Amino acid sequence: MRKQLAAAALAAVTLFAAGCSSEKTPGEDAIKITGSSTVEPITRYMADRYDFDVDLEGIGSTDGFEKFCNGEADINDASVVIPGAGEPIDFQKQCADNKVEYVELPIALDAITLVKNTENDWAKDLTIQQLHDIWSKESAVTKWSDIDPSWPAEEITLYGRPDGSGTLGVFETLVLDGDEIRDDYKSTDDIQELSEWVAEDKNALSFMGIGNYLATEDPTRNKIDNVLVDGVAPTAEETKSGNYPLARPLFIYVNKKSAEREDVDQFVTTYLDKVEAVLPRVFFYQLPEDEYANSAKRYEDKTTGTDARWHE
Repeated sequence: MRKQLAAAALAAVTLFAAGCSSEKTPGEDAIKITGSSTVEPITRYMADRYDFDVDLEGIGSTDGFEKFCNGEADINDASVVIPGAGEPIDFQKQCADNKVEYVELPIALDAITLVKNTENDWAKDLTIQQLHDIWSKESAVTKWSDIDPSWPAEEITLYGRPDGSGTLGVFETLVLDGDEIRDDYKSTDDIQELSEWVAEDKNALSFMGIGNYLATEDPTRNKIDNVLVDGVAPTAEETKSGNYPLARPLFIYVNKKSAEREDVDQFVTTYLDKVEAVLPRVFFYQLPEDEYANSAKRYEDKTTGTDARWHE
């Protein structure tokens, strides 16, 4: 399982390095893109590879929606659908109140990946229930031996994403099922830093997008490993089939008014045309092929609002 994911990373790393240039200083009129740290490397690659001037920040999907719905960004990268009624913040209403019309565009498939230190040779496979018990605020689990008596009686050290992260929100939904997440874990939006924390701590457990995990730079990459969830690895095949329980789509949200600008329109059109082929280079997975045609048509027609299929 680990060899399979490692092989995928090695096969793509040369292409990734060849396609990405060093970060440029954005110009005064650069396309303003905010949101998900998970989606950021996809968008960064697209901007660099096809030479678009962007001012790109990865601050988390939720914090990104706050800026986007206030009209402060042209595009929001998102690892979660835009929250609506019944969510802690109704960003659909906030966008409407601020007269920000948007086009919702799915662009990739992700597998939220549980990550441990390679010295941890016991927690190779965790169930959703075990993950719930580890991460729930009300749980009495603090040591590995609380999960399995044959495992070390050592404290589990948890690392994750901060409030405002779409990855955190999806993880809470899929793993905690409405229960509150514990508040004593260390968090960051810097994915390389998150990986480094796990690499330095034998008892670490964390979560991140599959692309973020596979793109972790050496030597850190060689000191971390992914965990099976309910016996299933976060591979492309298992994720696309629906077998992997922590799969999710990734999106970009485009301000309709911003799309009237030639540079924004060309960037989004290029993004939708090229992203399916680019995804293996940035370690994320492809949606079914017809979804890219659907997204291109949705953008061409400037169909605003949400697509009910993604909000069920």
